[in-house]
Amino acid sequence: MTPTNNFLTVGLVCFSISTGALANNYGQNIQIPMKDKGIFWDSDIYLEATLYKPEGDGPFPTVIFNHGSTGGNKAFEKQTVNPWGFGEYLVNKNIALIIPMRRGRGNSAGGYKEQYTCDPKGINDGFDYALQSLDASYRFVLDQSWADKEKLMLAGNSRGGILSLSYASEHPNAFTGVINFSGGWVDDACNTNGDSPNIPIFESAGHKLSAPTLFIYGRNDPFYSDKTIEKFAKSYEDAGGKLEFKFYQLGAGVAGHDVFYKYYHLWSNVVDQYLVDTHMDVNQ
Repeated sequence: MTPTNNFLTVGLVCFSISTGALANNYGQNIQIPMKDKGIFWDSDIYLEATLYKPEGDGPFPTVIFNHGSTGGNKAFEKQTVNPWGFGEYLVNKNIALIIPMRRGRGNSAGGYKEQYTCDPKGINDGFDYALQSLDASYRFVLDQSWADKEKLMLAGNSRGGILSLSYASEHPNAFTGVINFSGGWVDDACNTNGDSPNIPIFESAGHKLSAPTLFIYGRNDPFYSDKTIEKFAKSYEDAGGKLEFKFYQLGAGVAGHDVFYKYYHLWSNVVDQYLVDTHMDVNQ
């Protein structure tokens, strides 16, 4: 997101699923190796990640979850995103979840260079920089014996949602689907003549990606208008993307960008069915 005067911090709190399904752990902290490209040479670094894995050796269907931005607040760069409720939710379905922190976030090494700008080059550079961390995470999962390589899915919130779509579109046969929660790279402050710089990313993903995708957004989002969000979905679908689009009204004065972390009760049944339809939920 590009910074605004009333930036809402997202991606830094965990939702609980229900009293009966309260998580009894916060996942396993692991490290993901990555080559950090420098001007003169590459460095070997590690990304922090949290792993939720069912008991046993697997292989298990696996979801890679991509977090959102800091909202331009440097204090949040070193906080680890860990939606433990989502981990418990998936493990109960015999699905593994890995939550990598991109470079410069949490305890991941490297610099945080996901720029907050409306400049087209800055947007592209920051986006590509973020994709490199996602690529390292995907390659790591491919090397894990516990991960079912035929049942991999991407999911993400905010910047992580649109990153997931874009990455999956560049690897069209690698993932069974993508769940995009409130996805977008920059907010409406970057719109020009009513057009969002996010639209070409959605169009490109829709053109390339054949796997079914699930878009989940909330109305009254502080970063995108309802009209902008509807354009995201339409541009993706018009480009050929297979889309199920859920657009929730969360209540008066409620920020729609909170839909992933605070409104599980609205979208859980939809995600339940989506996981069955994409053959990720092996219990069904």
